[in-house]
Amino acid sequence: MPVLEDLQLKQNELIRKITSASMFVAPPAAPLPVTLTTGGVRAVQTITVTGAPTGGTFTLTFLGQTTAAIVFNATATVVQDALVALSNVNPGDVVCTGGPLPTTAVVATFGGQYSTVATMTATGSFTGGSTPGITVAATTPGTAIELAALPTGAGYVDLGLVTKDDGYSFGNEWETSEVTSHGIADPTRRDVLSATSTVGLTAQETKRQTLEMFHAVDLSGVVATASGEIAFSKPLAPVTRYYRTFLLARDGIGDSAVYMGMLYPRSMVSETGEQAGSEESEFAYPLTLTATPDSTVGYSVRFLFGGPGWRAQLTKMGF
Repeated sequence: MPVLEDLQLKQNELIRKITSASMFVAPPAAPLPVTLTTGGVRAVQTITVTGAPTGGTFTLTFLGQTTAAIVFNATATVVQDALVALSNVNPGDVVCTGGPLPTTAVVATFGGQYSTVATMTATGSFTGGSTPGITVAATTPGTAIELAALPTGAGYVDLGLVTKDDGYSFGNEWETSEVTSHGIADPTRRDVLSATSTVGLTAQETKRQTLEMFHAVDLSGVVATASGEIAFSKPLAPVTRYYRTFLLARDGIGDSAVYMGMLYPRSMVSETGEQAGSEESEFAYPLTLTATPDSTVGYSVRFLFGGPGWRAQLTKMGF
């Protein structure tokens, strides 16, 4: 049975932080992102023994690590166990099928923390047969898991830098109604009346998208003067403006990267905060966006998780 520290370590691996994030904003009719990531085709390698040996062993070397000796007539399970015993392979990183050797090839399919991997090398020490040998062939090279591109021509604009101390804040406010009954202390019925999702941030970059959202104006018709000056007036009666909003966050880097996406197909700026003008503080734009239902897609918020680090932890997360 694992000791308590082992269990805690496994739990700690599932704790997420947002180490970097970007928010993209587009017009309300823009195409929505369909997937968060692309690629991730699993690498497949085939282990073949030739020459019909009747005894002996072989080893496999994977990314600089070499297995213990594997019997010449190993089953797929035996080969898989030998690979998982390596220090750079975790359970779920490779699944072996086929076999048993030497009559039937063993197929190793990589996953978990690995998408693209170098082809293993094999060394045989066989007896019997006719010039026996062993080869490993990459039958499928595999493709890396990468972020999917935003829909082209959709007009998504990166809102840019936000304040470090505040980052992004996510609100989920529930309103319920309770029914009480005579003679029973606890409410006998509870109904959810509303569930509101918000995201708050303080944008730092002064540009058209930020100004439009903060002041609830349409600046598409504003043209700079010959000297580069622009001017606009605050509306006397601001009109609610809706946006496609896509927040892309990352935890970790490289093969450990976990990407988290939050898609608000129809969001509005529901609150703006105070602006400070001083030597100690930048002239920033505090914004709170509220998600509203989009009748076309049928939701107000969609959550997406992916990346190589996410796939490596699927089993531990219960998926």
